[in-house]
Amino acid sequence: MADSPEISALETLKKGYCSPSYVATMEIAGRFALELLPGSSIALCGDLGAGKTTFVKGIARGLGILETVKSPSFNICCIYEAPFGLRLVHVDAYRLKGAADFENLLLDEIAPEPKITCIEWPEILGDAFSFDITLKMEITQSGHFIRIV
Repeated sequence: MADSPEISALETLKKGYCSPSYVATMEIAGRFALELLPGSSIALCGDLGAGKTTFVKGIARGLGILETVKSPSFNICCIYEAPFGLRLVHVDAYRLKGAADFENLLLDEIAPEPKITCIEWPEILGDAFSFDITLKMEITQSGHFIRIV
């Protein structure tokens, strides 16, 4: 599906977007970031290599974060400071054993509002966290397909 600047990133992702490259994923995520409100929570669902961390990197760039965004696979949670006091909280729940492990992260204490929270592997959390937006990411023959579900 062709992306058009006249259509918001949110609308594009609701219809589904086939990203042909890393750069294209970063660009759509950066535009998407500009449409998010403080307090937004995003679930990123998809197999390994589907582009979840790349999408968060694009969100960070769109929020004006200059720091290098890395996968939080081993430290589980990374917090980045954006301009104007906004935080980006990036959680990789893959190594958590469930809701109790997530609650033990104490995200509200270590990263108070205003923040945008992005969680990879959200299915591990069960009902411990509610999301405003859920993105499903899939690897296809023509690129990475990203859609809001």
